[in-house]
Amino acid sequence: MFSERFWDILRAYINDAIDQALEERGLGKKGNTREKTYQQKTAFEEFEETYRKYQKYQQQYQSYQQKQQQYQKTSNYQTQNIQELRYYAWLEVPAGSSFEEIKKSYKNLMKKYHPDNFHHNESKRKTAEELCQKLNEAYQYFEKKFGKK
Repeated sequence: MFSERFWDILRAYINDAIDQALEERGLGKKGNTREKTYQQKTAFEEFEETYRKYQKYQQQYQSYQQKQQQYQKTSNYQTQNIQELRYYAWLEVPAGSSFEEIKKSYKNLMKKYHPDNFHHNESKRKTAEELCQKLNEAYQYFEKKFGKK
């Protein structure tokens, strides 16, 4: 609860009080050479110390904010990169493929998994619809990226 400094000051204060009481009774050393470490600070000194701490806090806070901004920039880039890799995987093409390869793969997958091909089985049709939505999302992303739309 109390800091080490507090206990050091308290010990010094008690020792000085004991030395003074012994001197008054003629039992202790006169002219004690030990410095008083518990001296009170003036209001101005306390203000200066508080202000220095505040400035240090402000510097640390600004540094923290800059690091957070850098992290957000990189994490947004990484998130976008991960999503793009996911789109490549959905379209079953290697990362960095050209738009022509993406378009060809998209058409083949849509022919293969189109919901109309599964009209006889309801569960397969629903799965095909979900898959086609993903394929459309990925294809639209690459259309915007390559400026084809």
